[in-house]
Amino acid sequence: MDPRRMAGLLDAPGCRRRLALDAARVDLGVLAEAIGAPPSGQSPYARERDGTFAHLATARLPELVTRHLGIECTAAVETEALPSGPGLWVWREPRLRLGDLPVTPDQVVLASDGTLLHPVEIRSYAVVDGHADPAKVAGTAREVAVIVGALRQAAPVPERISSRALLVLPRNFGLAPVATTLDVAPQVRRLGWALARLRTDLPDRLRRQADGGPALQGDALVGALAEVEARFGDGCPSCPMYTHCRTGAEQDGSVARAGAAAANLCGPVGLAAHALALAHGERTPQGESEQAIAAELARAAQAYGWATGSVP
Repeated sequence: MDPRRMAGLLDAPGCRRRLALDAARVDLGVLAEAIGAPPSGQSPYARERDGTFAHLATARLPELVTRHLGIECTAAVETEALPSGPGLWVWREPRLRLGDLPVTPDQVVLASDGTLLHPVEIRSYAVVDGHADPAKVAGTAREVAVIVGALRQAAPVPERISSRALLVLPRNFGLAPVATTLDVAPQVRRLGWALARLRTDLPDRLRRQADGGPALQGDALVGALAEVEARFGDGCPSCPMYTHCRTGAEQDGSVARAGAAAANLCGPVGLAAHALALAHGERTPQGESEQAIAAELARAAQAYGWATGSVP
């Protein structure tokens, strides 16, 4: 899988359905067809702009690496393995692994001072007046964390792979490249936690696929995923299952249809009807967790009543 797909483990870390999707290595094209959602694509104009900027940025990489990482280099050198010496290196189509999963980026660019290897990432979203889109930078950080984790697994000395990367972006609305350092250590730690949970509680059908069995298709695939609970979070809109999960939440009357904040507040109370009953004292809490949720919901209901004038 490419780093962007692997980074999905950090988009919605509390969602068991997304974990199951990645653990079983479900083909996203097959999934899109099964749930009736066409896979997303990129416009030809955007692809052309990406290619143009990547070409311009690559020509400026030695200068940017020297300025921001303090590593003297003159040109990028092609390599067929993890480099060991100082310089700027381009490793094309490396075959890496992260845990049990393959990671197959098109290329990995690394800057080395002879001791540490720093990933270099080129992206085409802009830095406008010194600021880039925080959501896009966060997405890039998750993908770089995948590369760092996979390189550390492949390296004889994992500590040589630095979590401090160089991110190269276009400035304002032109194509002039600028760079900044990006520390992805927190994302690498979160990735390790996500991988530890990757194969837990998989349905039998998906477990067999994860172990090399036949790939599920159509209704069998949708049915297997339905056996695993979904949980809404901030990263859900970027997930290929988003519209499918949202429709299911609306049909079931799930709290999640009100958004991630409501789902996080209600915790194990998954149905909106049950949450409203707890808020109004019409449902007996089951266990300590529901007691705490009921108290919080009751306070919220009272505050709402005061704000609207329905409670004296």
